[in-house]
Amino acid sequence: MARTRGIRSKKVSESDRLRIGRRRQRLIFVLLLMFSARLGVAFFEIQVRGHDEYRATAQKQQKKRIVIPPERGTIYDRNGVPLTVNEEEYGVYLVPRHVDPDETEQFVETLTSILGVNAREVKRRLEEGGWYVRLTRGMSPEIVHQLEAAKLDGVGVESYRVRRYPYDRLAGDLLGKVNTENKGLDGIELYYDEVLRGTPGYAIHQRDALGHEYPNFTFPVKAPVHGRALYLTIDLGVQEIVEAALETAMGKTHAKAGSVVVVDPRTGEVLAMATRGGPRKSDQRGRNVAVVDQFEPGSTFKIVPLTGLYEESLAAPNDSLFCERGTWRHKGRTIRDVHPYDYLTVEQVIEASSNICSIKLADRLGDNRLYEYARKFGFGLPAGLDFPGEPRGLLKRPDEWSVLTAGSVTMGYEVMVTSVQMAMAYSAVANGGELLRPYLVRRIVDTEGGVEFEGRPQLVRRVMKPQTAHLVTQALVRVVEFGTARSAQIDMLPVAGKTGTARKVGERGYDYKRHTSSFAGFFPADDARYAVFVRIDEPVGKFYGGLVAAPVFHEIVENTLLTRAVDRSPALVERFRSPQQVVQRVSDGFGALPAATEPDTLASSQPVELPDGVDPRTHVKVPDFTGLGLREAIRRASRLGIELAFDGTGTIVGQDPEPGEVLTRGGVVLVRDR
Repeated sequence: MARTRGIRSKKVSESDRLRIGRRRQRLIFVLLLMFSARLGVAFFEIQVRGHDEYRATAQKQQKKRIVIPPERGTIYDRNGVPLTVNEEEYGVYLVPRHVDPDETEQFVETLTSILGVNAREVKRRLEEGGWYVRLTRGMSPEIVHQLEAAKLDGVGVESYRVRRYPYDRLAGDLLGKVNTENKGLDGIELYYDEVLRGTPGYAIHQRDALGHEYPNFTFPVKAPVHGRALYLTIDLGVQEIVEAALETAMGKTHAKAGSVVVVDPRTGEVLAMATRGGPRKSDQRGRNVAVVDQFEPGSTFKIVPLTGLYEESLAAPNDSLFCERGTWRHKGRTIRDVHPYDYLTVEQVIEASSNICSIKLADRLGDNRLYEYARKFGFGLPAGLDFPGEPRGLLKRPDEWSVLTAGSVTMGYEVMVTSVQMAMAYSAVANGGELLRPYLVRRIVDTEGGVEFEGRPQLVRRVMKPQTAHLVTQALVRVVEFGTARSAQIDMLPVAGKTGTARKVGERGYDYKRHTSSFAGFFPADDARYAVFVRIDEPVGKFYGGLVAAPVFHEIVENTLLTRAVDRSPALVERFRSPQQVVQRVSDGFGALPAATEPDTLASSQPVELPDGVDPRTHVKVPDFTGLGLREAIRRASRLGIELAFDGTGTIVGQDPEPGEVLTRGGVVLVRDR
């Protein structure tokens, strides 16, 4: 019985084992099937769903995108003189993965001997690891050649373009500057950064297993779009003259700051803009105070009520007013003039800059109309200059005025202006009554030479009738001829202008020791080509506008006018040229030239009648310049609107065209001294 049970037990055991084996086979099959399915899913994830991602990762390892920076656009003056240039410099970077750790000391020693950099800094950069670690910039081609000769693994050289200003500080506060990435930081560089910067391109480099790069021309390359060129309204010759005159004034007055704005009143083009704001190194660019500084203008603001009075027929040039002999109590405030006066005509009020009679005249106009004409001149609103940071100034509404505000505004207080606003206000008088928008860019030119934009005169509004502008101009001419601005006179042509002296606000009201001194004017008075505003901020010692600001105007006018004649006269250029200057400034050597041999009379400079059918507005009959010296000849030509070119520097003995011939205004007459 026992044996039988044992045999039956053994057979059952084998059957069980077979059954267990089959179960194991099925389990393994299921596991293999599940593994295969999971592997299939993984392959699907990698090859289908994750295809783009893994491909991008692989390409990132195998390729390197090289950015090709664009060339920043060049800035030119109105005559095509480049004010900026782009120069190539080199930078050095490290590839720490390519530096053999056993040769680090030798590597650092060799590299520092060539570059002159700190060895500790090089080691620190190497410890960062990776494929690219910038080390230094500003390397010369000679340094690059030495690196190539050294054949150091782990050192790379990259080239880049840097912005340079060939005339150094000249027009620096106007042009602005860029950062190390060639992006504009201020000035024209900032305002027109999008135009100048361009669009970067790229190239794809192949990278092998060791990380070495080489160009692969089967990969796409996108060329950069270079920046466009700007042609400014600035005349570099006038700019140099203006900056030199301002620099001289700053040295004489020890002023805190100064600014000059020169505008073509016929178009609104800014021909020059100079600023000074304390001591700076020659390569520094500062805040453009001509645009951003706001100040109380003083008596230069008196053209506003004068215009309103003439425009509204509330006063005539010869109307007489009693000026209270220098002291007057008005609405609870004592008004004083620098000099006591009895009776003055309206023109004499402006000529003498009488505050008392100016307020009496403004009372005729009333608060609302005084505000209206100030707004017509553009005060309290941005002038619209294409330059960053231009403020509005300050002109309160009449409902915000106190009983004293109208008198203060008449004297140029309780109103804040900028140098640009003042230049444009006087331009409106000079051009016959039109307020124009000032602008700095004449045209934008693409890389193919096509003109994308061209600046044109833009009328903001008409401020006054031409007849009113003529009357205001007459008053301003008297200021220069007989009044507070006699230091602005020049020998060659009549000038119109007005001085201003304003106390500055201190901690306890107006400070009697700190002033803003200014002069605003235009020339020639009867056919203005230049409107100029000069501001000297906090001069030391003499502070009246006629003493510190008007002489700057005088120097600018004379040098600008004479330079135009000198530039087209080889004999004079040779005599006066200074290789350190952009243009020829002849004021120093001009006195040695022969003077006129006959007296100057207005009649002798006027043309005789023109033939029938010839428009006197566009043509003149050439006068006789024979026997005149250089100064007198330029003066007479300027009055007629014609230009002179000189062959020689002595007394004139001949000319072409001959006297009596008809010439278009703006034409050139060649005069000879032999």
